[in-house]
Amino acid sequence: MTESTTEPDVIVRRATVADAATLTELAARLFAQTFGPANTEQDMREFLAATYTLERQTVELADPARVTWLAESRDGVPIGFALLRHGSRSDGVAGERPVEVQRIYADRSVHGRGIGARLLAACVDTAREWSADVLWLAVWEHNARAIAFYEKHGFGRVGVQDFQLGSDTQHDHVMARILSFSE
Repeated sequence: MTESTTEPDVIVRRATVADAATLTELAARLFAQTFGPANTEQDMREFLAATYTLERQTVELADPARVTWLAESRDGVPIGFALLRHGSRSDGVAGERPVEVQRIYADRSVHGRGIGARLLAACVDTAREWSADVLWLAVWEHNARAIAFYEKHGFGRVGVQDFQLGSDTQHDHVMARILSFSE
C-alpha cells in the first residue's frame, strides 16, 4: 500500500506535510473522544496542548522515520489516522528491525466499519516495505475494545510501559506482532 487504497466508502492515503492542520484537529478530537470521558479535563487539556500542535504534526509528517496514514470519507472528511514510527523500541519487543504503530484512531461514528483494520493494513504494508521484523504498539490497559482489536489482528502482549497524561501516570500494555513476508 504505497500511496492509497480505495474502499467502497473510505479512502486511506498517505498524509503529507500539507495535511498538518487537518491532522492536528483530527488527532486532538479523536484522542479526546477516545480518552476524555475516563480522564480529568485538566489532564486532557495539558496533554492535548503539548501533543497535538500544528508545529509538532508538521515535524512528524516531515520525519522520514514516520509515515502517517489518513482515512477519509469519499467526500473528503477525515475519519481516522495511523502514525507509524521506524526504529522505535520498547522493553519486551523482540526483533532486530522494529516498527511502532505510534497512534491509530478512528472516529467513533465509524467504529465497526473496518476503518481501523484498513489503517492497520496500511501500517503492516509500510512496515514490510521497511523490512521490519516486528510491529508493536502500546495500548492503555483499560481500553478493552482496542486490546481485542489488536489481538484479533495477531498482536500479543509482551510487556508494559508507562504513559503520562497530564499529571496522571497510566499503564499501557505493549503488544507486538511478528511480521513474516510469506503472509
